[in-house]
Amino acid sequence: MGEQKEKKSGSCGCGALIGALVIVFAWWQVSWGTIALTVLGGVIILKELSGICCCRKDKACKS
Repeated sequence: MGEQKEKKSGSCGCGALIGALVIVFAWWQVSWGTIALTVLGGVIILKELSGICCCRKDKACKS
């Protein structure tokens, strides 16, 4: 009877990885840092709009 598992919406580790990369490129002074931040921002926007999660397949990614 108690077999329902609670799914967490923030269980995707790729969001944390992308966030860490944004912080690194915000502080790391390289000539292509602005391009990297733009690409990472686009990835975040597409990920949120599409609802796609880049977790492993055995994890519950969607809420």
